[in-house]
Amino acid sequence: MTTLNTRRSLLALALALAGCASVLAPSAQAADWPDRPITLVAPFTPGGTTDIVARAIAVQLQQQLGQTVIVENKPGAGGTLGAGYVARAKPDGYTLLLANVGHAAAGVLYKNLPYDFERDMTQITTVANVPNVLVVAKNFPANNVRELLAYAKAHPNDINYGSAGIGTTQHLSAELLKKQTGMTALHVPFKGAAPMMTDLIGGRLTFALDSAASAAAQINGGGVKPLAVTSLARTRFLPDVPTLDESGVPGYQMTTWYSLAGPKDMPPAVTDRIYQAVRAAMQDPNMRKSLDSMAADPGGMEPARFKAFVHEETKRWTELARGWDSAN
Repeated sequence: MTTLNTRRSLLALALALAGCASVLAPSAQAADWPDRPITLVAPFTPGGTTDIVARAIAVQLQQQLGQTVIVENKPGAGGTLGAGYVARAKPDGYTLLLANVGHAAAGVLYKNLPYDFERDMTQITTVANVPNVLVVAKNFPANNVRELLAYAKAHPNDINYGSAGIGTTQHLSAELLKKQTGMTALHVPFKGAAPMMTDLIGGRLTFALDSAASAAAQINGGGVKPLAVTSLARTRFLPDVPTLDESGVPGYQMTTWYSLAGPKDMPPAVTDRIYQAVRAAMQDPNMRKSLDSMAADPGGMEPARFKAFVHEETKRWTELARGWDSAN
C-alpha cells in the first residue's frame, strides 16, 4: 500500500510540475524575446505611406529591442492579404503587421475574409496619424472644394476617383465625401497609391483623397493641386490648405491611423515590450523627423485604450461602408 501511495504521490507531483512548466514556458519565452529577427509585414506596395511608416518604425524597433526587424511587403486586396498572413502566424511576437484604418472596414467590404481584424488580431499601439488631402490634377478647372462639387454636379457621368484598393484610406475618405455631399463619382481602385497618382496626374482621374505623406511630393512638385485636408483642424504641414469642414462639407473628419498588430493571443509581456519600444521611439529625434516628413503626428496609444479605439473604428466604418463598392 505504501508503494502504491508513493507512486500516486510521485505521479501527482509530476503532473503538477508539468502544469507549472506549461504555465512558465510562455513567461520564459517572453523574457527572452526577441532572440531572433522580427518580420514586420507592410500589406501594400513599396513607396506608399504604409510602407514608409513601416520602414521608419522598423528602424526604431531595431534600436529599441536590439534585434533585426525586416519589413516584408505583402500587398493585395486592400491590405487584407498581408493582414491574413499575420493573423495565421504563430503568436510569438516575431510576425507583426503595420495596419491602418482600412483594416477596420475590411470585414464589410471583403465578405469572405478568413479572419476578423478586431477579434483575430492582438492590437498593440498606434504608430502615426496622418490626414488625407483632396487633390486634383494641376490643370483641372476646380481650384477649391466648392468648384469641384459644382463641376461634379454639372458633369455627373464624368466624375471618378482613384484609390489604392477597395477598403483603403483613399476609398473610405472618398466614399465619406460622396455620402456627405451627394456627389456621384465612379471608384477606380488601383494596386497601390503610386499608380493611382500617376493616373491622376495624367488626367485619367478627377480626384483622389491620398495620404498627406504620399501626396506631399506631388503637391510640392506641382503635379497636383491640394483642395482640402480631411482632418477637422488644418494640419501644420499644409497650413494654407483648408479643411473639408471649412470648405462647405460641415463635420467631415477622417484621419488615417497606422498601428502595430500581431496574431491573436500574443503574450502580454511581449505586447507590452513592443508598446514600450514604440513609446520610446516617439521621443526619438530621428523618428520625429521621419514623422514630420510624412506630415504625421506621433502615435503610442496604450494597448487597452487602442483595443477599445479599434472597436469603435470598426463599428463606425462598418456602419458607413454598408452598400459601398465591395470586393465580393
